[in-house]
Amino acid sequence: MQGWLRSMWRFFYFAFSTTFGIAGFFWAVLRGDPREAAGKRFRTKWLSHVPYRLGLRMEMEGNPHPGPCLYVGNHITYIDPIVVLMHVDAKVVAKAEITSWPLVGFGASMVGTIFVKREQKSSREEAARSIREALESQDSILVFPEGTTTAGPGTLPFRPRSFDAAFLAGVPVQPIAISYDSPVVAYIGDDTFIPHFFRLFRMKLIAGKVVFGPSMYGEDTCEQARNWIEEELMKNELKPELHEPTQKA
Repeated sequence: MQGWLRSMWRFFYFAFSTTFGIAGFFWAVLRGDPREAAGKRFRTKWLSHVPYRLGLRMEMEGNPHPGPCLYVGNHITYIDPIVVLMHVDAKVVAKAEITSWPLVGFGASMVGTIFVKREQKSSREEAARSIREALESQDSILVFPEGTTTAGPGTLPFRPRSFDAAFLAGVPVQPIAISYDSPVVAYIGDDTFIPHFFRLFRMKLIAGKVVFGPSMYGEDTCEQARNWIEEELMKNELKPELHEPTQKA
């Protein structure tokens, strides 16, 4: 029972904090503040307290690239962007279906998230253009190039469009290896958001590791980044078979 009470408290804290932040965002925009600046303030304030209250305790290794960069990571669950954005300032590329998630979708749209319908070629092309434009404007981008969540220990093939955009924009790629101590964190298979949220946040702590790799330059960063991430993930596994993850449909 204690676990379910904990998850209920965290759900209401998440909902209240996000709703309050959205209200503040609208007030700032109505007052004449630029939408992007208001969104960044909302994100910074939200990240300063909500992840801790939700029980996230992630160890960080390595250093984020100091300038504009394409951050790429393996994708396990919907909290992956949160654990990375606790350390970097970046716009996120996310699947369009997130816009239908309660509060999450609207909050994500406020902070400049680039949404993509991965099954539509035109949407993928538009997302690639948006990524390049953002990078050329000195913004950093966070993308999960597998295109879906997986339970690991390997990764799915990385989709190359974002890497091509980084090369054309003349910015480096930095791989990020994300791992969690509990398999409950993985959002895969037939999982849906609300039931999984309550399973996940009934845990006392959600622990894991975020490892920032070396900055990579050139045209072949897609496979370089994937190989580095898999090698890093192997350190937390007992000789895993690479490239054989369990994925969300």
